[in-house]
Amino acid sequence: MSSLAVPDIISIVGTSYFQPIADLIERMLQHEPVADNSSRTGHFENGYAAAATVLLVAVLESFVSRVRFLRNAEVVPGKDVPDQLQLFFPDLPCKAELAEVFLLRNIVVHNHVWHLTLGEEGNPATTLATPKELKFQTKKSYDTIIDVTERKSVGLGLSASPTSVDRYDVGIVFGVIWKTLLFMNEKDYSHTPLAGQAVKFGGKMCQFGELVKHLPSGRSGAAA
Repeated sequence: MSSLAVPDIISIVGTSYFQPIADLIERMLQHEPVADNSSRTGHFENGYAAAATVLLVAVLESFVSRVRFLRNAEVVPGKDVPDQLQLFFPDLPCKAELAEVFLLRNIVVHNHVWHLTLGEEGNPATTLATPKELKFQTKKSYDTIIDVTERKSVGLGLSASPTSVDRYDVGIVFGVIWKTLLFMNEKDYSHTPLAGQAVKFGGKMCQFGELVKHLPSGRSGAAA
């Protein structure tokens, strides 16, 4: 008597984040942006932007976990997501950008504290102490990625202070994450299936990837 194949499931949460991210972005965009976020973004926008940023990175990390499962023999223990992705895909087009995005996720999740003066219009906040000076544990790449004078990442212009994260950061992160997911999807649809993209946004149904057009794509003065 032949044994029956046992149905299995790979516990990947990725696409389940699509609607929550859409909801966060919609709520965030209901308010006008703050003119100066040198020390802090408006309380309303900052919370939604920080949450959306963390979930966007979680989407990619979830799909990378799926690839790690399916290509387990190629996994190198201890590698972070950008490095492991480059091992899977030597032609990965945006590793440097991913390093900045994942660092921003860490900055938000672990609340890397900056001690700043209180900025006012025409008089931006100045730094009294950086996270490293305050003994926060940062990644080895922190010094090469973060411009501590500007409190931004050197390539994408992402906020280095968790209280400054805003819609511009969300737009940049969304672009990098979605570009990477589409690249992975084109490499192997079965490994990175982006089905189930339909989300409700602004009272209408749309595809998750279309949300990026509602967001700013970068900051003035940031590298393209």
